[in-house]
Amino acid sequence: MHQETQLFFNHIFRQDRPVIEFLDADYTFLNQKLAQYYGINDVLGKEFRKVSLDKKTRRGGILTHGSILTLTSNPTRTSPVKRGKWILENLLGLPPPPPDPNAPPLPDDAKAFEGATLREIMVKHREDPGCAACHVKMDSIGIALENFDAVGMWREKYGNVTVDSEGYFTDGTKFDGPQELNQVLINQYKQEFLTQLTEAILTYALGRGVKYYDRCSVQEIVNQLEANDHRFSVLIRGIIKSPPFQNRRGDSAGKDG
Repeated sequence: MHQETQLFFNHIFRQDRPVIEFLDADYTFLNQKLAQYYGINDVLGKEFRKVSLDKKTRRGGILTHGSILTLTSNPTRTSPVKRGKWILENLLGLPPPPPDPNAPPLPDDAKAFEGATLREIMVKHREDPGCAACHVKMDSIGIALENFDAVGMWREKYGNVTVDSEGYFTDGTKFDGPQELNQVLINQYKQEFLTQLTEAILTYALGRGVKYYDRCSVQEIVNQLEANDHRFSVLIRGIIKSPPFQNRRGDSAGKDG
């Protein structure tokens, strides 16, 4: 799973693909074992290779990679909370507020889910005012990925209950399942995604976090991406030419603080 994501990133980088493909690429990188795990046929051998995806695979973009789905799950079950939080923080740069230290945790044992769906338990959890402020932003985004189990396999049901993957953003935008979620991210949150990606790569390039005085440079790079088909090379070139990178302090000048 890790290798799939690594090869996917390297392809977009080295082939100078539009960075929007991180969200909606109609391909990924698989070998026979991982392809069979995903329910995809006609991929033979141990070597990973680029594989085209169609809607029947129900996959596309980084959110449907087994590595991300496993990373954002609990040991024994999925976690719409973790998945929603990961999307807000890592893709959109819109982290939810910190949790109330007195808020009760969501139950994590199998007995707690007997006779109730995860969605129903989460709705009950949000009835506590201390929980609602955070969870209302995260839960309904992560629920769109509930057709993928804790280790990234597709499922239609929890036991005998059909999975309900309808979610929404707090602005009222609704979606059903990962493919519709991806389209909402592209159509309505593209600026947030491009800004977050730019800040992440700039942070790596500078060796420090992005500061308030870097915002103009970040916006300029995002504008360049928008004007040039979102190509990865535009992102890298923009960072190299940006004032924060051009004026960064060398090791000999000492470290901040």
